[in-house]
Amino acid sequence: MSLIKKLAGETLIYGLGSVLPKVLNFVILAPYLTYKFNDDEGLYGVHGIIYSFIGLLMVLFTLRLETAFFRFGNKEGALDKTYSTGFTVLLIAASSCTLLLFVFATPIASIWTKASDANYVKIVAFILGLDILAALPFARLRLEARALRFSFVKLMNVIITIIALLVFMELLPKLSEWGYAYLGDMYNRADRLSYVFIANLIGSFSVLLLLIPELKKYNWSFDRRLLNQMLSYAWPLIIVGIAGVINVSLDRWILNSLLPGTVEENEIQTGIYNACTKIAIFMSLFTMAFNYAAEPFFFKQAGKKKSPQLYADTARAFTLMGSIIFLVVLYYLDIFQYLIGSNFRKGLYIVPVLLMAYLFLGLHYNFSVWYKINDKTKIGAIIALIGSGISLAVNITLIPKIGPMAAAWAAFFTFLSMAILNVFIGKKYYPIPYDLKRMVFIILLAYGFYELAAYLDEVLKLGLTARLVVHTGLLTVFIGIVYFLEKDFYKRILSD
Repeated sequence: MSLIKKLAGETLIYGLGSVLPKVLNFVILAPYLTYKFNDDEGLYGVHGIIYSFIGLLMVLFTLRLETAFFRFGNKEGALDKTYSTGFTVLLIAASSCTLLLFVFATPIASIWTKASDANYVKIVAFILGLDILAALPFARLRLEARALRFSFVKLMNVIITIIALLVFMELLPKLSEWGYAYLGDMYNRADRLSYVFIANLIGSFSVLLLLIPELKKYNWSFDRRLLNQMLSYAWPLIIVGIAGVINVSLDRWILNSLLPGTVEENEIQTGIYNACTKIAIFMSLFTMAFNYAAEPFFFKQAGKKKSPQLYADTARAFTLMGSIIFLVVLYYLDIFQYLIGSNFRKGLYIVPVLLMAYLFLGLHYNFSVWYKINDKTKIGAIIALIGSGISLAVNITLIPKIGPMAAAWAAFFTFLSMAILNVFIGKKYYPIPYDLKRMVFIILLAYGFYELAAYLDEVLKLGLTARLVVHTGLLTVFIGIVYFLEKDFYKRILSD
């Protein structure tokens, strides 16, 4: 089997495990929550801000030891020792994170949103503790290529979370109507956002129970010398991860902080932005599935003669698929928009920019392979800091002027610049023969087809059905052109 086929297969399986749950999250939870909060967009803004900080704290307290685990656990005979050493550190980190957030919930809440949201922070404290403990067991499953088990646990997490949320938000109020007041009184509509976090907590706890077989592999051994090597490798990746969260998720908090309106108005605008990012999530999900499969895959191929060409082919294939996803989402946006509540749809104008931003994020993941396999993570950290600088500069400069669109453009310029920097700096340390001209052409072609559709929509003034027919025709033509141009490439990578 060709290596590209193998990577595609693993991407599909990891997609089932890491992306399908998020698709369910999006297809079920996002519409459900946006419709539930359709009369209070600001509450959904608070939801987005708090979850962005969850992502930031996950990077800080996992210390990026999962990537260090791929690097050192991949060596012969080092798997168990690396796993146990890393897990010992994460036990301490999880306990510290939970304690700090719980004790200082009120001042932390006042920084994130407002002091009255301290109860949310206390629940998040326990969510983070459980998720930190699950990080290395999940990494072990990936390194051992146990994608199906990885997928099962991830899928059960979101299913249990959805069931718990429906129990709190739907069943409890119904029980009150049916005469079970002692149960129905547990539901408080004014505090409904708490149920979202409690359901998440139940889901995270269920994950840890499902990971008991992996947790039992922890043998209480600890190698200080190995830990120093792991931390030396990983600390620049913490900077990379923090920069990534700033660029991908923390824009909700920045937006809420810099918009010129009142607290309530800013939370509403943030909620609208948070909801509309869910439409662009299809590109993000594809990128995430690829990254889950590619990271351990790239480490395993490191040092082999054909590795540079393999990395180049992977980036080219990613570009082709990403360009198709870009057009599919935009061409059928008339349908996808119903996945969020009506009051949130006024922000759909940000979707094209975010889709292209996430496409370049995926390319950044592709192009950054050189510093991970060559232990040049410090350079990766510098690139990430440059990206964060661009993100903050664009956000700070433009948010007061153009509002949520500034956050979308900040993401675009950030990921574009990081992808470019990785390509050109990487040439010095680990030359990879990327076919950049063809990749750029495909992206520009996809963008051109998007603009063509927008022009035809403007000129022809077609109804929904006719518009979708035209868009489907354009998508078919685009795929046909790409196939004609790339058929030799496909044949080569699928037969190698």
